[in-house]
Amino acid sequence: MKKLPLWKLKREAKRAARQIIGLPGLTWEYLFLRPLYDRKLSRQKVVHDGAKPIAGEMAIYLVYAPEGLLGSHHDMLAQLAADGITPVVVSNLPLSQQDRDVLLAQTAMVIERPNVGYDFGGYRDAVLKLAPNLPKLDRLYILNDSVWMVEAPQSWFQQVRATGCDFVGATSNFGIARVDAEDFRSLEWHYTPDHANFHYASYALAVGPNILRDPRFMEYWHDFRLSNNKKRTVRRGEIGLTKWVLTHSYSHCATCDVVNLDQDIEAMDNAALDDLARHLIIPEDTRLTEQHAIALQSDPATEQGRKDRIQIILTAVARQAMGYAMPYFTLAHRNFQFVKKSPLRLSRRGAEIKLEILSQLDGPKGRRAYEEAQNIFALRNDA
Repeated sequence: MKKLPLWKLKREAKRAARQIIGLPGLTWEYLFLRPLYDRKLSRQKVVHDGAKPIAGEMAIYLVYAPEGLLGSHHDMLAQLAADGITPVVVSNLPLSQQDRDVLLAQTAMVIERPNVGYDFGGYRDAVLKLAPNLPKLDRLYILNDSVWMVEAPQSWFQQVRATGCDFVGATSNFGIARVDAEDFRSLEWHYTPDHANFHYASYALAVGPNILRDPRFMEYWHDFRLSNNKKRTVRRGEIGLTKWVLTHSYSHCATCDVVNLDQDIEAMDNAALDDLARHLIIPEDTRLTEQHAIALQSDPATEQGRKDRIQIILTAVARQAMGYAMPYFTLAHRNFQFVKKSPLRLSRRGAEIKLEILSQLDGPKGRRAYEEAQNIFALRNDA
């Protein structure tokens, strides 16, 4: 019988300890946080009616802007207007009067709420507020400001309309088992929605009319158990909503699909493949970072060098998801319109690569994203 490595035994022991320690808090949260929010904390919520009607295609846009609305927030609102979509803005912080007035002129509704439940807490408040109108809408987009929206030949909203799917995400995550970093050479790419942790990322979702007219959709949101733990919010929110869609047999897809990513990577020439491998972003994964360095030591012109690069790229996506690991690929090869912000706050090398990628973007949205990224990077304390 193969012995487990010591690091893996330590990892599992720490995981078990965290679960035991966190059990009382988890039980309290599971049973009481949503009722507490609905009956008491939600009284702090303020709803403002905007100038736009609730009709056609709507978008819930959740923002968290402690320094006030940024240029990139206005870029998202401008893109929504260009595509004929009316926003409902949900802020998990109080807004300044100036920002509120600007938003009310462009939206159907502005909701200011306490920061309870992460993004899905805000989404839930907006969905419940829109409930009487949902069956009459053409589509509901769900967005947040954890990403920048940059220029692309076709907007994401146009791409969504072309899919014909009931439920659309910009990207999906974890449709494949997370192989150990040390075993990257043995990864076999088989991406499937049947995987237990498969889900569509919540920074950009689109819900079609078939789902909006289903009363069970509102039941999901009404019964959704809020959490102030990020991992539990992902499990109940992103994974939970995706499982709801699959369980009820609605069609679903991602505009930036990764099912055949292995074939796309294999089709690249040696130089392009090496370039991509060197621009992988690995936010917080020490063991993967070590294996990445090993993979890059081989000659990219050799069969082994090509294979190592393909395998480490696929392993990074399997362990971290496309939106985090692969902006160098998605922007250039998939005409993707979103760039994640969080890697700028994680590993320094990943943040530096992210800055380099953003510095090469054309257009006012891309330049604004780069400027804001520089400001985030400047706050790091690891110089």
